[in-house]
Amino acid sequence: MDASDFLNGNPNAMDIVDCQFHMGRGEIDTTLKAMDALGIRSLLIDELWGGFNATHPTHLQPGYRLANGAWRAAWPTAEEASLVHPERFAYLVRIDREDPELSSVMRTIASSPHALAFRVQPAWTLDEIGAFAAGAYDKLFALAQELHMPVCLFIPGYTELIKSYAKRFSQLTFIVDHCGMGFPGIPHGRAEAEAQKTLQPSYLDTVCELADLPNVALKWSHAQNLLGARNYPYEELWPLLKKMITAYGRERILWASDSTVIPNHTWSDTLHYVRDNPELSQLDKEWILGAAARRLLNWPITES
Repeated sequence: MDASDFLNGNPNAMDIVDCQFHMGRGEIDTTLKAMDALGIRSLLIDELWGGFNATHPTHLQPGYRLANGAWRAAWPTAEEASLVHPERFAYLVRIDREDPELSSVMRTIASSPHALAFRVQPAWTLDEIGAFAAGAYDKLFALAQELHMPVCLFIPGYTELIKSYAKRFSQLTFIVDHCGMGFPGIPHGRAEAEAQKTLQPSYLDTVCELADLPNVALKWSHAQNLLGARNYPYEELWPLLKKMITAYGRERILWASDSTVIPNHTWSDTLHYVRDNPELSQLDKEWILGAAARRLLNWPITES
């Protein structure tokens, strides 16, 4: 059963939303064909043209460097895809807290019906992690809360630092990217023993500590590589996903493939190990694969 079944009103088709996909130039039509083949109805774009700018690891194309050194993202492909196919695509936008026009930029983004979330990446350098821990993101999160826009956080292996922000900004939805697990080598220079602890499945216990905060949700992505599962159907991941469902509830877990940057695993495999998982209930699957995204991102189903 493909996405056209759901779009044509088949009541048995599942509403599947992929909550992170890095689309580049000229990829709209090919992405749509793949979505239809897999039965994915909607997709949240994090536009990425590939490669890192030499100035800083967060300077990702498309975008441009401002006079003060901050990076302002651009999203032309995501906007085109969402304008032409609003029932299939929406997007998030990466935000630099040091943008001198932070309020104007965030308000402009939030004014678009196709922009559903902001994204911040404080874990790329030790200095920025120190700033995050010291409260440097208060202004950004206050604006996001005022604008009713969720924030996705790429903060691998530092999830404990989210807690104080989530308490201060209790009306803001925080979405922890990529299971919250540590990424090898990010940030550069982190003490090895400390970094290694965040690379072990036991670090999920720390991620679970955020579950008591009702405004924190978890993006279930990159689990294969981060949690040591090599081959489909990734049975090693089944109990770990169940653990997170027990902690967060299925209503606060969002599935994302991130298939354009996850090596050694196909888009189909990253979807079907959840969709065909015999240990998950039908309701679990419906929430994790779509309903949680619709609710937390305020993304209603629309007709073509």
